[in-house]
Amino acid sequence: MNRQVAIACSGSLALLAAAGAAQASCGSAFCVLDTNWSTQGVAAAPGTARLDVHFEFVDQKHLRSGTRQISQADDTADITELRTINRNWVSTLDYALTKNWTVSASLPVVSRSHSHIDDPTGAAGGPTFEKWDFTKAGDARVLGYYRFDNEKNPFANHGLIFGLKLPTGSYKVSNSDGAVAERMLQPGTGSTDAVLGGYYSAPGIHQDSSWSVQALYQQPVNTKEEYKPGKQFQLNFGYRYPLGHELHALLQVNAMIKGKDSGVNSEPDLSGSRTVFLSPGLAYSITHDFQLYSFVQLPIYRFYNGAQLSVDWAFVAGATVRF
Repeated sequence: MNRQVAIACSGSLALLAAAGAAQASCGSAFCVLDTNWSTQGVAAAPGTARLDVHFEFVDQKHLRSGTRQISQADDTADITELRTINRNWVSTLDYALTKNWTVSASLPVVSRSHSHIDDPTGAAGGPTFEKWDFTKAGDARVLGYYRFDNEKNPFANHGLIFGLKLPTGSYKVSNSDGAVAERMLQPGTGSTDAVLGGYYSAPGIHQDSSWSVQALYQQPVNTKEEYKPGKQFQLNFGYRYPLGHELHALLQVNAMIKGKDSGVNSEPDLSGSRTVFLSPGLAYSITHDFQLYSFVQLPIYRFYNGAQLSVDWAFVAGATVRF
């Protein structure tokens, strides 16, 4: 039973983006999905590794303030945001040191196109259209997973997650005119963040099904050049239901609370959000240790401070291999 859950879940669920930076919500350029059930839910043999690579498409094209969508005419800020298209590749490598300890390292590559209008009212000389297009590595993250022994109920698993998000991504990317993008747009935050959380997983109410819940808290502990990204709290709940021997239906509810940014180079009144997404998906086992998966992420609740670009849907597809 444990091994069946491990195989099915290893292809189920897409990283902590993150991302982003490695773990923002879909309203902030990365998707929040739990892809680590295979390492946190079942004891793995020491020396076992898992590579997960997935692609995220996140198109932020609608302005929202609070819980409502607004028009560009309603945006009274000095810059009117137009659109941000994110095409992210996230690679995660897990390695089981012992049956209780697993280390996980992830790195996103961010391909981002962003456009806005500076000085839309013409108060400082006239509206100026600005655009950035770049493909850059983002902030890496290194996490440790500790699984508690549970002899009374070996099919239920729980443990701790802890580690760091590292400032590996650039925060000084500029466009063809030499204009440096705002810090929220950069592939990296420039900060080192502490990550702490926990998980619990168990068999579901249907035969060969399973469920899992994961909570993560991320807080900057070291920042650079007067920019401190907001604290983040993430809660993921997932359920897997077998449709056949190789095919599984997946469903996640992904919630994110992101605090306001701070510092001279931040925009606190235009940052911070509370979002909840429903994420249905499918996973297909090609072989015993190789699975494909995909998700569509749909917002069911969104609250944004100020006026921010948001998404109506996002798409994730990836592959997981054990070796």
